[in-house]
Amino acid sequence: MEVKETVIRLMTRLAIEHGAVNFSQGFTDEAPVYDMVWGGISAMLGGTEEGIRRLESLTLREVLKEHGGVGDNSLDLPLKALLAGVQNPRDQFNQYSFPFGIPELRHAIADYTQAFYGHRPDPDEQITVVLGASEGMAVAFRSLLEPGDGVVVMQPYHELYPSQAAIFGLVPKFVTLREDRDAGTWRLDRGEVRRVAADPSVRAIVVNTPHNPTGKVLDDDELSFIAEVCRTHDLFAITDEIYEHITFDGHRHAYLAGFDGMAERTLVVNSISKTGRSTGWRIGWVITPPERTRRLRAVHDNLVVQAPTPLQKGAVSLLRQDRAFFDGIAESYRRKRDLLLGGLREVGFAASPPEGAYYLFADYRAVPALASMSPFDAAMHLIREIGVATVPGDNFYAIGNEGDRYLRFAFCRSIETIEAGLERLRTRL
Repeated sequence: MEVKETVIRLMTRLAIEHGAVNFSQGFTDEAPVYDMVWGGISAMLGGTEEGIRRLESLTLREVLKEHGGVGDNSLDLPLKALLAGVQNPRDQFNQYSFPFGIPELRHAIADYTQAFYGHRPDPDEQITVVLGASEGMAVAFRSLLEPGDGVVVMQPYHELYPSQAAIFGLVPKFVTLREDRDAGTWRLDRGEVRRVAADPSVRAIVVNTPHNPTGKVLDDDELSFIAEVCRTHDLFAITDEIYEHITFDGHRHAYLAGFDGMAERTLVVNSISKTGRSTGWRIGWVITPPERTRRLRAVHDNLVVQAPTPLQKGAVSLLRQDRAFFDGIAESYRRKRDLLLGGLREVGFAASPPEGAYYLFADYRAVPALASMSPFDAAMHLIREIGVATVPGDNFYAIGNEGDRYLRFAFCRSIETIEAGLERLRTRL
């Protein structure tokens, strides 16, 4: 398989070029969580733990006094000048730290995991902080598997899974989720999973739930089935759980590593990107069985050394939020989902309501202007003529032609942005 630039990133560049509303790439246009941002800023400026504590209580009056007193023009000082005056001349948080993550963050991840899933991984022996979930998947592949090994991937998939597998000489083996429009969900063919998993070359299965791009949330029964397949065929599971707090309509994310016999055969990949509205921070982690940690950390160290130290401090502030913060994340996305779903149906698209994550995988065959087009041509028409950017559905498939009727829309943008995109579809399509 030839490795290319991801189509998702291409569509974002084209959206900018054509001034299109960007429903293609999964990042928001809303501010990240403030406590997290302040955690990063205070580490950058405070420089040391003592410096951070000083910033937490420092008042504007004290800052102005350090600038020479409170004069008539003091309040006209630019913020940049004020902050320059409080920067600690001593520093440790803008420098190298442990390649596998600062202890404070690894302990926060352990506590967070225990709070939500009843399992506390060892911060020293099982948790590695990585450069976002994308690097987390890469180091999981490279440390766990050898060239020629098979890995089961559910399609439609995030395009990084087969691309990264190809980079490391692995062989993706595909199984297909299929839409059941009448039931309003996507279904996994268990017989197909069993057949593919029985291939003697297969050593692992990638499990992404809540799922990108369909919004499928695998329930306990489906995850129990996957666990049983892993135990039967002695497979590892690599789980991508970055949408864990974005679930709707009574669906809930379940932690595969907590199922019977799975703690010793699951590598959990997660990040703050979606939870903190901070896809550009690139702070993630991998939870590994203890015997798998050393090799994963070695691969990570040699690839990227570490994730940014001050942003790790910010991630601590995010993961230490009250439970109510996490419980409230899904509601804003539910409103956006319902708005986009309703608007797309008005102009002829068909889609099962996503159970989680923040994507709509929409069938465009009943949209007159698009019906005869390939997914790529339909996506390009929407960008150039309508001013709305999506991702072609066949981009998420390697075999078969089931993706030929879909476009992916991301509903992680603001309500105002979604409304602007829908207005273009209603008036121009």
